[in-house]
Amino acid sequence: MDLVPALDAAHRAALTGGKPLVYVCPPAAWAARPMLAAAPIESGETPTTVIVVPEIATAWDVQRSTLDLAHLQSVAVASGRTRIGRLLRAGAVRTLVVTPQDALDLVRQTTLKLTPVRRIVILWPETAHADAAEVLDTLLADARDAQRIFVTSDETRIADLLTRHAHRAPVAVASRPPHASTGTVRFATASGEEDVRLVVQEALNSINPDSARIWDPLPHRHEAWASVTAADAVEIGEDPAGERVALVLAVDCVSQEVIAQLRASAEDVLVVLRADQVPYLERLVETLRPFPRRSEADRARDRASELRRRVRERVRQGGLDGQLLALAPLFQEFDPALVAAAAADLAPAATAVPDVPDALAKTRVHLDLGSSDRLRPGDVVGVIANVVGIPGKNIGRIDIRDRFTLVEVRPDDLDAVVRGLTGAVIRGRRVSARPESR
Repeated sequence: MDLVPALDAAHRAALTGGKPLVYVCPPAAWAARPMLAAAPIESGETPTTVIVVPEIATAWDVQRSTLDLAHLQSVAVASGRTRIGRLLRAGAVRTLVVTPQDALDLVRQTTLKLTPVRRIVILWPETAHADAAEVLDTLLADARDAQRIFVTSDETRIADLLTRHAHRAPVAVASRPPHASTGTVRFATASGEEDVRLVVQEALNSINPDSARIWDPLPHRHEAWASVTAADAVEIGEDPAGERVALVLAVDCVSQEVIAQLRASAEDVLVVLRADQVPYLERLVETLRPFPRRSEADRARDRASELRRRVRERVRQGGLDGQLLALAPLFQEFDPALVAAAAADLAPAATAVPDVPDALAKTRVHLDLGSSDRLRPGDVVGVIANVVGIPGKNIGRIDIRDRFTLVEVRPDDLDAVVRGLTGAVIRGRRVSARPESR
């Protein structure tokens, strides 16, 4: 079903005529898709379209949501300057998805030429870093002949930018938050598709609903959800309306219209979204309640419980005479409980719990960005998950200081995280990463 209204004749005329356009919708790639799908651009010098996103996590969402839009292919995300430079020089990129600072760096290196670009799309600039407006001014000045499309959740928040670059442009409203919100919705933040799947599994396990439905606006992801929830027989679809169920899991940011239908069709609604999308969700409902995700402490308690179960089972099996003879002298020196604890600690292979991640070691990565750069934990987790490919569950404590940040990761992931974060852009700033000095 169509989740947002189609563009009317005036807006389509602006698109086909190469005129500026303002498109108002939730800060989610699926919501911007109707605009991206409209008015295809004929082939020309590549890239023909440049899509500027506030952060790299949004870039991957845009790429996934446009997989079936032939006129945008090939869609490339500028997550590494060396590779994207090679692709741009080879003319292999028809649509480039890039953060403002990365785009500016590519232009300064003459790797990206904006003069022949036919269309430049600015996605949700109101959520970008405070310095992004100045960078956008520079980019748009270089792309002076390109059609300019601004996608925003609230055009009043970027009024100055629109006055400079899209004066009196028609405004197409796909969805806008209501003036007054009602109801209660639960939410959980996740970064990357793997982390979203983990939240869904945790929710189904802890809530254990009699009936459930997953709402996903992108049909091509439904098959993956079917494999995740096969044992639970959970309904899956992009239509937010349907027969009433106990729980609806929305696995993307929602619009006003979608959340109303989800709440009407379920006793309980849990929205799983990126951390940067939470402020928009807050405008849609009266009360947001966080869904308590399982922490490393919870998993440690599970491991402890499992260890007790296995020890109890081994005691019942008997045949421990040899072990008792070896340990009996120690019982005279120490509390038998301490002896048992030491024995368990010396036999990790025997006490390991299958399918449960080990506790995170105290290995930390130092980033040269901090709270003064408006850095948030969700930004860090998103880049590590999407660029490095390490799921959020493998990331430990994120300690954000004023001018730097320390991120706890597994020792085996340290090199990959340092390589992946070095040169990445978070909040419009390029990151420098290194192992923490001890």
